[in-house]
Amino acid sequence: MIASAAASLVAAQESLRIGMPELCRAGLSEGWMWKAAGHRHWLALAEAHGLDRPDFRDASGARLYAAFTGVALEDGRLDQVAEHDRLAFAVTLSRTGRSRFRSTVTLSVEDETVARLTLDSAFVGRREAGRNRSATRGLVARPCRLLPPADPQPPFRAQGWEHHGPFRREDRKDLARLTLDPNPHEDFNGADFLYFAAFPALIDRAEWTWFRRLDPPLTTHARRIAYLGNIELGDRVTAVLCSVHAVDAAVSHWIELRREDDSLIAIAFTDRLPAQRAPAG
Repeated sequence: MIASAAASLVAAQESLRIGMPELCRAGLSEGWMWKAAGHRHWLALAEAHGLDRPDFRDASGARLYAAFTGVALEDGRLDQVAEHDRLAFAVTLSRTGRSRFRSTVTLSVEDETVARLTLDSAFVGRREAGRNRSATRGLVARPCRLLPPADPQPPFRAQGWEHHGPFRREDRKDLARLTLDPNPHEDFNGADFLYFAAFPALIDRAEWTWFRRLDPPLTTHARRIAYLGNIELGDRVTAVLCSVHAVDAAVSHWIELRREDDSLIAIAFTDRLPAQRAPAG
């Protein structure tokens, strides 16, 4: 049975003890964090649809997936997370359209926020089996307990923005390009899509090639990614550096990810700061 309609769903708060799988050289691993937040978004969607597992189907019985259309990381203090810390998750899910949903995932250590992620998703299914570029919007047949708001806050529009932080769309340049080859064992998920958490990983590989900051290591203070498409297994991706701002040791950059046919699949803005955490002795 579906519970009575509500404006939002607040998941039970949970926590875990931090160990090496969750860490990187500069504190909490951002890649692990994106995966953990996405998984909790996925589970909250199942709860909102009255499912004990996230197995979504349309009216024909075809499988649907929650494809992320945008993720924003704010208030990042990942360098403040250390081994043995107790990391707490708080998740709130709301509905922003017929098949669109938004979650806020707040991570904290001892009641101090170390990151806040806003994740926007839409349900999609493949028109052609095994072909990611055939993915199109779908509607879950099972009713949802969440009502869309009367005046939802629109998501960031990758094709309609004029300025974001220090960046202006009219100032876009093609400063550098790097071809990346996503790995099926690391970058694709169990549904055979290029995983949403692989996009920031690809961006970080490009950043490392272009800037190669060794000491102090950089940590992400804020990042916004708008997702516009996916790739097929075996496709390569080109990272394009469109603009960069560096102040002292801090770096902000605007990077696009493009398919081999030059189609834009993501646009990302990242603010990176020197990590304050001392290296392990």
